[in-house]
Amino acid sequence: MILDYELATFIAIIAIVLVAGTIKVTLGVGFALVATPLLLLVMDADAVVAFIAPLIFLQDIIILRQTWKHVPWRSAIFLAISAIIVAPFAALLQTELDPDTLQVTISLIIISAGVILLSGVKFSIKNETSALIVAGGISGALFPLAGISGPPVALLLVNQRWEMTTMRAVLAAFLVVLEAVTIITFALQGVVDGESLALDAMMLPVLAVAVVFATILLRHIDSDRYRKAVTGVIVSSAALGLISLIVSSL
Repeated sequence: MILDYELATFIAIIAIVLVAGTIKVTLGVGFALVATPLLLLVMDADAVVAFIAPLIFLQDIIILRQTWKHVPWRSAIFLAISAIIVAPFAALLQTELDPDTLQVTISLIIISAGVILLSGVKFSIKNETSALIVAGGISGALFPLAGISGPPVALLLVNQRWEMTTMRAVLAAFLVVLEAVTIITFALQGVVDGESLALDAMMLPVLAVAVVFATILLRHIDSDRYRKAVTGVIVSSAALGLISLIVSSL
């Protein structure tokens, strides 16, 4: 797979990983939303899923290491359990469902929810634990199906006005578990293989640069700006995904 890419395509992949990685390490979400529609312009859909899953896993390990002391473990456990129950079943459907239909449906739902939150509306959720379980289950389904894991939980936490440090910590903690289960399932199915992991390994220096950029950005973001940035990136990236799909179908 690596040798099949022309130099211009490889440079484009590096640029996409750098931008999406910086956003992901800064906000805790956004890599798949930013990278997937752009990578689909230069890679096959199956290759994109195999490529980004290990990269996202690695980034969440980095974030978890940064925020370990701030993880609200009770919430993280509820999210992780519901996600890993759903993820293996969703992974089995990954090759059966139409990716374009999935992308359109998911993008429209994300955009709608994000725009409502950006407008200042706050949904009244009294039982936060139940909401976390539902959001974790949705994330568990979306990651193997579309490479998207963080937005359902991130939008819930934005609605609940969680602080930046705690939000980044809980996202990383539960996503590490979800991504590990999904990658193992993908490996057993042959989706993630030596070729995709070799391309991932070539992106490690790019991720190192992204971590440096994210560290600088985090020094200038407070919790309110962080929540707005998370929502804005999620909405913008979902819109980008729809545009990319339309362009690629022309």
